[in-house]
Amino acid sequence: MRYALQTTLVFWISSHGPENVSPTNLEMIANTISRFLKKSRNPVVLLDGIEHMILANGSVPVLRFLRDVEEEIILHDAIFILPISPNAVEEKELALIERTMKEIDPKDEGYE
Repeated sequence: MRYALQTTLVFWISSHGPENVSPTNLEMIANTISRFLKKSRNPVVLLDGIEHMILANGSVPVLRFLRDVEEEIILHDAIFILPISPNAVEEKELALIERTMKEIDPKDEGYE
């Protein structure tokens, strides 16, 4: 077994579809992540679609949301993966996000 995923929580951040979570419901997303972190060993959180969340909520609420999630990540010694397209967000927003995260360029890491 290549990946030993003990608990896998997957939900779709969308306004439509089965088992979706609305991108405007930042509190529910944060609470779901928090519950996952509390019950998991060696947790990894992948949050894809942050650009969509910024469009739906504005940058300030999403940056606050990310700060809260990052605090939970640190408290639980977890890994947080946040794919983001630099061209899809404002330069200031990107700088604030990158300030607390380690940037991994797929080109540099051989992932492309």
